[in-house]
Amino acid sequence: MAKSTKSKRGHGWWWLLLVIILAGLGYYLYSEIVGEPVKDSVIERPAPVKKLPLPPEPQGVTGEEGPIPVRPTPDEPLVKPVPKENYCARIEKNVADFFRYLDEKEYVSRLNPKTDAYTRFKNILRRAAARPPLPAGEGADPKMIIRNLYHFFRILDIKDLSLIRDVLKNEQDTMEISLEMFYRWLTLGDRCPDPENIRPSMKVLYQYAGFFVNTTGGRAYLFRRPSGLRLLVSYYCILVVHEADKKGRNSCGIDIFPLIEPLKNEIGYYPDFQFQEEYIGQLGRLEDYYKTKR
Repeated sequence: MAKSTKSKRGHGWWWLLLVIILAGLGYYLYSEIVGEPVKDSVIERPAPVKKLPLPPEPQGVTGEEGPIPVRPTPDEPLVKPVPKENYCARIEKNVADFFRYLDEKEYVSRLNPKTDAYTRFKNILRRAAARPPLPAGEGADPKMIIRNLYHFFRILDIKDLSLIRDVLKNEQDTMEISLEMFYRWLTLGDRCPDPENIRPSMKVLYQYAGFFVNTTGGRAYLFRRPSGLRLLVSYYCILVVHEADKKGRNSCGIDIFPLIEPLKNEIGYYPDFQFQEEYIGQLGRLEDYYKTKR
């Protein structure tokens, strides 16, 4: 009987070792497919900011749920409201203008000259929303690490991946404004019409936000990107999870409190952000919010 128990324990350890080896192999293959990692350093200075292709943004709008912020400061109402329909139209126009701007780029048109960038973007969004990642549970199921590492390779084709990689590489100068614009567009919810049903639901946004800040696969993807992009994506993902948490929709119980202070410190060491003080201030308010809840 003792021999049988020992044998079962031995098989258990071999199974765990096999999972660890497969996870390491998966990460290695993932790195090889994507390419050499980008050097990550918060003291690197990005290229100077060029003239942005997007029109100036409104200062805010008062809707059914209160003021809609230009930049994500959900706990501080903004002044100078504009009509809700004008705000919605402006955001939609900015997003469409961004993709018209991309259509003029040779690195975009060469991938698929028969399809415009906006159409491709909408198709990517629909596929991503149809198969969201698992934002928690890797500790309970180690196989989930491998699934998360390969998430984007499973839901997107090689041309989609190439397009995303090239846009991130070539449009770093407008990164802050572009990410802010897309954050506002993605989080409009029911406040603005969505006739094509393109924008993903808040549940899907929550799953992707949790994926990037709470899983090995998501964090590995961000750490292969330039520091500025990694910090900003982490910032907006924390805002998404925070909103879900406030509304009682943090279904996976993701705890973002331990992530806030390290991110705030890193952003503080990255002075090239145009809105650095705003990011730090907002993270400070979130930090205070969670301290009162503990």
